[in-house]
Amino acid sequence: MRKQILDNDVFVTRNFEKLILKYPRQVVIICQGELFTGIDAMEHAEKKYPGKIPMVLPVPSRDQLKHFLL
Repeated sequence: MRKQILDNDVFVTRNFEKLILKYPRQVVIICQGELFTGIDAMEHAEKKYPGKIPMVLPVPSRDQLKHFLL
């Protein structure tokens, strides 16, 4: 389970800017380092990776982050 969480964290770290640009103010699912989007994202992630725990990530917009960026 630890590796699974690390895979998801690495995916978010490497793709954070792309996520903000493409999916602002949306919720995405990341499972086994793979991105799932859309209304059935959780269902698709659970079907593809049964028994794995998906990460649910609300993606902020650039405006929401402006106070944190230099």
